[in-house]
Amino acid sequence: MDEKTIQRIKKLQALAERGVGDEKTTAQKKLAKLLKDNGINSLDELQKEEYEYTIFSYNGKHEIKLLRQCMYKVMGAKSDRTAYKPYGRRQKIGIYCTKAQKIEIELEFEFYRNVFYEELSTFMDAFIQAQKIFTEDAPVGDYDEFNERDMKIAFMATGIERRSRVAMIEESEAGNEKTKTTDS
Repeated sequence: MDEKTIQRIKKLQALAERGVGDEKTTAQKKLAKLLKDNGINSLDELQKEEYEYTIFSYNGKHEIKLLRQCMYKVMGAKSDRTAYKPYGRRQKIGIYCTKAQKIEIELEFEFYRNVFYEELSTFMDAFIQAQKIFTEDAPVGDYDEFNERDMKIAFMATGIERRSRVAMIEESEAGNEKTKTTDS
């Protein structure tokens, strides 16, 4: 049994019992939903080391990579993390894990997926800046004050290789010329 999962659930349970106002209500709802969604009637069930087949959902190639990494983090390097693709189901994978591991994987995946999409937005802005995807007459912003996000975008943009359609066309034509001379 993953001790971190038990500790998180116990903290949530303590907050649900001793919290104040909205904090207590939110914790109670979250704990009840967490246990209900996972078919758990009591915290004692989490202590069991029974492995069962569990299916996880994802959306796209980036999320499956992130989901697999969360499985690796929760289950450890020496565990059997063989993922099975359920027949006829798209964007789902299944593994054998305990109920506690299932909860921990879901919590980790939800957290990191949200962080990923927040960072993806920053990357997109950096990509647009690096590739200069804007009109020539675009207004230039006032950069008297850089905030932390602006700095992050500027640093990311410097690490992105700038490409242009003209260069790609020239490379393609140069490749075609080499092919023609070699074929002759």
